Amino acid sequence: MANEANRSGTNPILVVLLIAALIGVGVLGYLYYRQQQEVVKIDVPGFEGSITKDDGVDIDVGKDK
Repeated sequence: MANEANRSGTNPILVVLLIAALIGVGVLGYLYYRQQQEVVKIDVPGFEGSITKDDGVDIDVGKDK
């Protein structure tokens, strides 16, 4: 009877693996977010654009605001 009560509980190894997977997804999401951030925003008369870590330089010349 004591054995049957134990079988209905959650497996501790499964819980540890689930927590590790959630932490891994969180870390990957954070790294992706950091990669998408702008490093420098260019905003001078006649020029507008940004420099990002992943796309490099993106400048529009003569763009009206």
